Amino acid sequence: MQPLPTLTTKALIDSGYDLLQAADDDWFMASISGSSAKVAVKAMGTDTLLAVPEHGVMERIGLPPAVHPLLPDMVSAGIASNAAQLYEALRLLHSLQVHPATTLSAEVEARLAAIPVTERTREVRQRIGQDVFRGALIDLWQGRCALSGVEFPPSLLRASHAKPWAQASDEERLDPFNGLLLAVHYDALFDQGLIAFGDDGQVIVSASLTEEVRRLLCLNTSSRLRFVLPGHKEYLSFHRRSVAGL
Repeated sequence: MQPLPTLTTKALIDSGYDLLQAADDDWFMASISGSSAKVAVKAMGTDTLLAVPEHGVMERIGLPPAVHPLLPDMVSAGIASNAAQLYEALRLLHSLQVHPATTLSAEVEARLAAIPVTERTREVRQRIGQDVFRGALIDLWQGRCALSGVEFPPSLLRASHAKPWAQASDEERLDPFNGLLLAVHYDALFDQGLIAFGDDGQVIVSASLTEEVRRLLCLNTSSRLRFVLPGHKEYLSFHRRSVAGL
């Protein structure tokens, strides 16, 4: 069996995949202690083939798709062609696999179960859901504001839904791609549609915000999200149309 390059093994460990086991056809199965998360890895020359058991994941994180025979239970594959792409893909996969919508939903229900039935109002469910959702976004955005990149104190960061909670399905409400981790002042603007974002992450500022306000909040033509993945784009488009009215 062809061993994995040292860099690939290090990338897996650095990304939290601490268990590695050889499989068939030069594949290796990497998993996370105490979690069901797993990714199959195979070296192909200078490229690294990654596969996961979830449909559509590679497309949502923007990893070029791969057509290659996969291990059983693996259904989605992509190719990382350099170290930077490999590290970022593994970071995103780790976050999404540890915080899938199904797990987040189960956490919401577990927290609700600890509350007396008479207190389980719609508002309480939403508050718990927002808190669970925020935890997933803090991981995905590495604890930094998605727009400024500043590592604010956690209490000053909000989980901002692109498709608002009231208009989203249960799955959409807890989908990490339906959110941006924003500092409180940007969260307020985004929630009211006073700022929106293009598919390239470029900020779109409402004409109702004066130049003084824009300067104060550092909103200019160079302001953009730290990254935008394909999975974000449908939600950002919804926000532009239905919240910002663009």
